[in-house]
Amino acid sequence: MFNFVRHNKASEQIIYQIRKRIFAGELIPGDKLPPEGKLMEQFNVSKQTLREALRALEFIGLIEIKKGTTGGAHIAEMDSKIALDVLANFLYFKDLSIHNVAEVRKIIEPYAAGIAANSMSEKEIGVLKGLIELSKEEYNTDRTSEVNFSNDLEFHCVIANSTKNPLLILIIDFIESLISDKKTMIQLDKDFLASVIIAHERIYDAILKRDADRAREEMSQHIVEVDKNMQKLKKRIL
Repeated sequence: MFNFVRHNKASEQIIYQIRKRIFAGELIPGDKLPPEGKLMEQFNVSKQTLREALRALEFIGLIEIKKGTTGGAHIAEMDSKIALDVLANFLYFKDLSIHNVAEVRKIIEPYAAGIAANSMSEKEIGVLKGLIELSKEEYNTDRTSEVNFSNDLEFHCVIANSTKNPLLILIIDFIESLISDKKTMIQLDKDFLASVIIAHERIYDAILKRDADRAREEMSQHIVEVDKNMQKLKKRIL
C-alpha cells in the first residue's frame, strides 16, 4: 500500500504519502489505515517515527485515531474549522491589521455580492431580511454588541453561501471570522452598529432588486466604511 521512506525526515515522507492518497481519492473518510505494525513494515520505520507522523496528520484533521477494539487510524471527515484555526494561529503572529483584512475583503466580497444578486434564492433573501430585522431589534433593546457581531457575520456568510463556490465560501467565512475577532478588541459604539445595519439594508435592497452592479458597489462601500470606523475607534482606545 505504501512505499519505504528514507530515514532523513521520514515522518514528513509518511505524511506526504498518506495525504497524497487521500487527495487522490484512494483513501476516503471512514477508511481505516493498516494496523501500526503493518504500517511500520510498509514504511520501514520505527514505532516512534510512525506515531509522530500519525499525530501530525491527526492535528491537521486528516485522520482520527480511535481507541478500543475498533480503534486505529481512520481517515477523517475534513473539518474546515480545523484548517482555518491553524491559519488563524499563523496569522496571529504576523501582526495582521484591520486594514489588511479590509484590503482582502474589498477584492472578494463585492464579487460575491454581485453573484448573490443574480443567483440568491428567495429563501436566502428572506434570511438576509430576517438578520437585519434581528439586528435592529437587538440594537433598539440595547443588548451587547457581541450579538450584533453574530448577525453581521451570518449576513456575510449567507451571501457567500449563495455563490455555491466552496472556495469562495471558505475564504469569506475565514475573513469574516478574522474581522469579528478584531471587533471584539475594540469598544464599538452604537453609531458604528447603526452604520452596519444601514449598510446591510442597502446591500439587501440591491440583491432584492437583482442589481448586481449596485450590490457590488454597496458591499465595497460597506467594507470601506467599516475599515475607516474601526480604525477611528481603535485610535480612541490606544
